[in-house]
Amino acid sequence: MMKLKSLVFTLAAVTLLTGCGAKVNPSQNTAPQSAVPQVAKAWNSDGVISDGEYKTKKMIGEIEVSTKVEGDSVLVGMKARTTGWMSLGIDPEDKMKGADIWMAFVKDGKAEVIDMYSTGPMGPHPADEKQGGKGDITMVSGTLQDGNTIIEFKRKLDTSDSKDKPLKIGENKVMWGVGDSNDPSMKHSRRGYGTLELK
Repeated sequence: MMKLKSLVFTLAAVTLLTGCGAKVNPSQNTAPQSAVPQVAKAWNSDGVISDGEYKTKKMIGEIEVSTKVEGDSVLVGMKARTTGWMSLGIDPEDKMKGADIWMAFVKDGKAEVIDMYSTGPMGPHPADEKQGGKGDITMVSGTLQDGNTIIEFKRKLDTSDSKDKPLKIGENKVMWGVGDSNDPSMKHSRRGYGTLELK
């Protein structure tokens, strides 16, 4: 009986001593780890859509659209698999009619976004300036990278221009188009409809 007590005592002592000195494997730590929040980055219109630069990112048809509302304006980044033009038309009424169109492209190394308004279901959609309105797209930049066109710009949510549609926080009905040429007079090769959400 004495030997049994001695053996139990010895085993308990060995277990305690080795347990206390054992190294903890970090991979066995079961405490939950908190995710590191993405750090917001200041917006810079440089033709590069960087992580943290925008609040939302969404595919609208074939165009990746990134946005961030800042004060009374929206900051926009657009990217499409084309070396031609891409466009968003805000709040179309009947097919293309009544749409406030942003047609974006890079030509001869220069980025451009033409502010247009469609007067009929199948167009035409001349620039706002040719219809008594004004160009309300500012701080335009863009690049061509690996077969993609990337454009960044700024626009007021409500420009008070008769040829623009006001943008609202939440969902905005849009149409999209992509062309194979960077000539804005050339017809789209792909198009459709979607929703632009602003936060």
